[in-house]
Amino acid sequence: METLEFEGNGSEYFKIWIVNVLLVILTAGLYYPWAKVRNHRYFYGNTTLDGRNFEYHATGKQLFLGYIIAMVLFIIYIVIQQISPIGSLIVLGVLFIAIPWLVWRSLKFSLKMTSFSNVHFGFTGTLKQSYINFFLYPLVFLCALYILPIGLTVALPMLSGVDTPSWLSLILPVIILLSMIVAFYMFALMKKKNTSYILNGTRYGQGVFETTLETKKFAMILLRTLGLSVLILGFIALLIGAVVYGTIGLESLMEMQNAMKDPQSMPENIGSLIPIIFTAYAAMILASMVIIAYSMTRQRSYVYEHTTLDDKITFASSLEARPLIWVMISNLLLVIVTFGFAYPWAKVRMTKLMVENTLVDTSYGFDDYITERQEEESSLGEQIGDAFDVDVGLGF
Repeated sequence: METLEFEGNGSEYFKIWIVNVLLVILTAGLYYPWAKVRNHRYFYGNTTLDGRNFEYHATGKQLFLGYIIAMVLFIIYIVIQQISPIGSLIVLGVLFIAIPWLVWRSLKFSLKMTSFSNVHFGFTGTLKQSYINFFLYPLVFLCALYILPIGLTVALPMLSGVDTPSWLSLILPVIILLSMIVAFYMFALMKKKNTSYILNGTRYGQGVFETTLETKKFAMILLRTLGLSVLILGFIALLIGAVVYGTIGLESLMEMQNAMKDPQSMPENIGSLIPIIFTAYAAMILASMVIIAYSMTRQRSYVYEHTTLDDKITFASSLEARPLIWVMISNLLLVIVTFGFAYPWAKVRMTKLMVENTLVDTSYGFDDYITERQEEESSLGEQIGDAFDVDVGLGF
């Protein structure tokens, strides 16, 4: 297995980043597409495998039209939201319907604009499958998670005055529980389907990526993540509760409950809770990072281990949760302390961690394989589609 390498550094990227920020501000945001291209070219160009590097070929001009369309739609939404709440819901509904098309176009464009060792990637997934994966499945998930439980919760009290069987109200908790189980399964299914759609539709020249994933595996990762979340967040809640109790005492806690109805009765020592509240927020943020890192590393390892290129080249991930947690937390603190100016170093650190924990099997005639793809590429020529780049990816 050969490890990918990232040769960029924070000082270099800071020069690109600060110029991009200043030009975006001076042009009232119009420079953003060119800034995005410069960022992509820096990170792609500094990512190498076996002495070969990636490249990003899009231009700011290509991205500009899609960016303008997105900005116009956003302004229209803000205006409609101020005029008519119902109108804003309609706009959101239209956007929800358009998301699969945007995902599909973005994947085709962004992959075609990416190359490795002078061989372009591509995407052959269909629009129909995009609507199944990014519209139908999310719709079922939202119905199971929100619409059905909320609808029943509202409807049953309205039927309480009607001659209805007594068991009807007892069935509500059962239906809500079943809805949560369906939502849990649908979330795992969506992750499996979306990941499979992107990877199985990806091409390297004429080389075919293939992944064989199971919903059960994603469900198990999700179940362990939920268990970890309950343990961590439960421990934080108990610890914060004990600190609050030890700081202001039971009597003040009772007074605080009464103060919900009468603010004038708020206890005098309530100010001592302010540091505890900030600590609780900080603890919740850190806990969320731990949970995200755990889930991401487990999913990443599973997906990479079950993905191949032309049944010859395999992949693996050596990323572990603890180093990812450390980089996430230290990056956050670094950016806060420097008022955002350390963002380039934080971005480079995270990219380096992710890239250098990605492994590719180059033992199976890798040089010959790349040469073969290069010969195919030269005979195919360039075919560039319209630019609708909305940063679609697997998330790991």
